[in-house]
Amino acid sequence: MTGPWVSVLMVLGRRTILTLPIVDLKGTPYAMGLTHGRTLTTQIKANFNAYLQMIQNSSGLNPDVISILAKKFLPELERAAPQILEEMQGIADGAGVSMETVLVINARSELAFPDQLGAECTVIGLSGRRTTSGRVLMAQNWDWIPAVKHTTVFFRIQPQGLPRILMLAEAGQVGKLGFNETGLGLMLNLLIGKGVRWGVPTHVLLRQVLSAATIEQATAMIRGAKCAASSHMLLGAAAGNIIGLEVSPAGVAEIGPKDGIVLHTNHFCDALLSKQDLALDIVPDTTVRLSRATSLCERREKWDAESIREVLSDHANEPSSICRHIDPQKPEHARMETLVSLIFDLNAKTAWVAHGQPCRSAYEHVEL
Repeated sequence: MTGPWVSVLMVLGRRTILTLPIVDLKGTPYAMGLTHGRTLTTQIKANFNAYLQMIQNSSGLNPDVISILAKKFLPELERAAPQILEEMQGIADGAGVSMETVLVINARSELAFPDQLGAECTVIGLSGRRTTSGRVLMAQNWDWIPAVKHTTVFFRIQPQGLPRILMLAEAGQVGKLGFNETGLGLMLNLLIGKGVRWGVPTHVLLRQVLSAATIEQATAMIRGAKCAASSHMLLGAAAGNIIGLEVSPAGVAEIGPKDGIVLHTNHFCDALLSKQDLALDIVPDTTVRLSRATSLCERREKWDAESIREVLSDHANEPSSICRHIDPQKPEHARMETLVSLIFDLNAKTAWVAHGQPCRSAYEHVEL
């Protein structure tokens, strides 16, 4: 089998088929979008329908109003991210859908009324002095709605004049979790703060950050952006740096490493920004997961990919644990689980990926 949907990899010494597809994008922004849209037409339409339903359930808005609201992000995208907007137009044209469809997928975090939905994810950043190899490692359990588990893919991106990128994203999205050829890595926690504005949607900002050559450049991009909503972005560099940035319409705060490690879940840790935090009431397990991750990471001085998997597979406070399973007590639109577990080796420019909960899914090796 060949083509963009199949990748034969080595897992524990045997050949296997990666369960997450890999799509290669190359060329101008519009050309990359066109390939994206043509290759993933069915998945893009499925994601749009899933998010339309999720936004309706969490906000009560009808589809026409959702489309009108999505278009309100266009002026800032035209100003701050014109090339990414070209790529989004290519996605729309390639999939035979409207620009509003692509905007909804990329602004789903801003449109879904997160104060009614909630948000989950746990990230770990380890500097070289805390790993057995001396290399920077980043890890994340991405927890989200089950509807998009099988419409999520890897992209290998070769843009003109910018670093090559390996990125995990939902079909139709232009940005998410990944790293680039300079060794810059990026992971994400959604945060729930007061207020969303018509700025750059989080997933568009993620793509901009992945085009940076250094942590300093990425940090400057984030600080200079008119972000639409709140998030925590974990940045790592093969050179050894690791840093967290809490991003909000109210400002940006740095979360530096403690003893060589940055840990984060879904609440603000900065004293000033935490004054606008809504997560402690909406996602009370965020503090439990952070405390548990901190406790687990204190048990070892040095870490490798195998030992990090043990943390990512932890079930303390189940089902709302680091390795998250569906909580049947929650309303259907707010039920989330770990869809993908990731470990990045920024020096080797490789990712270990488990499609599903890491407690029961094998990790596979993907290279840039």
